[in-house]
Amino acid sequence: MPVCNVFTNPKFWKTFFLENQYSYDQIPDLTGKTAIVTGATGGLGYATVVALAAHGAHVFLACRSRDRAEAAIERAQADILQLQFDHPEGHYPSSSSSVAEKGLTQNQQRPYPYQSSTFKPKLEFLELELGQMDKARSAAEVFLARGLPLHILVCNGGIKNRDFELTPDGYENHFGINHLGHFVFTTTLLDRIRSSGPARIVILASFAHEMPSSSRPIPFDILRNSTTNQATLIRYGQSKLANVLFAKALARRLQGEQVWVNIAHPGCTDAQIHMAVEENKSSSCFYAFSRLWLKTSYPVKEAALTQLYCATAQEVEIKDLRGRYFIPVANEMRPNPVSENVALQEELWTFSEQAARGEHGSKL
Repeated sequence: MPVCNVFTNPKFWKTFFLENQYSYDQIPDLTGKTAIVTGATGGLGYATVVALAAHGAHVFLACRSRDRAEAAIERAQADILQLQFDHPEGHYPSSSSSVAEKGLTQNQQRPYPYQSSTFKPKLEFLELELGQMDKARSAAEVFLARGLPLHILVCNGGIKNRDFELTPDGYENHFGINHLGHFVFTTTLLDRIRSSGPARIVILASFAHEMPSSSRPIPFDILRNSTTNQATLIRYGQSKLANVLFAKALARRLQGEQVWVNIAHPGCTDAQIHMAVEENKSSSCFYAFSRLWLKTSYPVKEAALTQLYCATAQEVEIKDLRGRYFIPVANEMRPNPVSENVALQEELWTFSEQAARGEHGSKL
């Protein structure tokens, strides 16, 4: 059973016992930077938006619903304003040690943008439908038409544990939304990102990328088959493996350029686990581990730190970290060895380009 395979993998449990390597008070001043966060209206995406905007970035919330985005923007503005009252001394809420213990200098403790009484967060909605490749491309083109640089792209959006169905483009829904939509959106923006460097691209993955079989990690031949009977978690895991493969292939293409691509596994948040328990009531294995799992879960703000590390940490550029896989919080780990197969990375890239051009024909 796939979920039991996850729980019995030592690498899964290791993620809960490592020290945090990044904190909110280490995020640099992002004034003048432009960022896009997909799936930005709640959870990890929303926490990422608030952190980037509070530190001065102009942030686009890329998602489907204008109403939800506008509500999230209003909430984010209020949350950032509250920071001015809760932390007037300049220390953004941190889940780790103090500034002094992190070895930061007094100069690095200068006031953050949100502390100014005149500070107004720059937050905008960008309509993005990841489930349809032509709409993902159109969303990128709308942004490009603004003429703005793009310094940070966080590919955070996606779906999980959904019943099987095909996207309007005819692909299994997890693969279509979690991978193909982001592939098209990112590659359409790529020249702008390159010209904006130094820049970051962060691809959100999951420990679930460890689940697919090493002998047939991504079954390209059945991704458009409406009669497939693969388990939901396997299909989700394949989409997350595709995220890792894509990030590694992209990082290789950008080697030597001023664009750093990395992969973040945010860990399991307490909210996600409560939802997963409801979705997997029939799994005795899941139920047996759920209580322990909940005790080792992360609050959303803390879980978002790994993707924020990839998006903002100065050491990413100093150490030239490219195509690396990070687990909570900002700890590097070797991903599924299958993801390091360059031939598979290139097979996925070619398949994705063909999908984006509509070359795979009709549904099976």
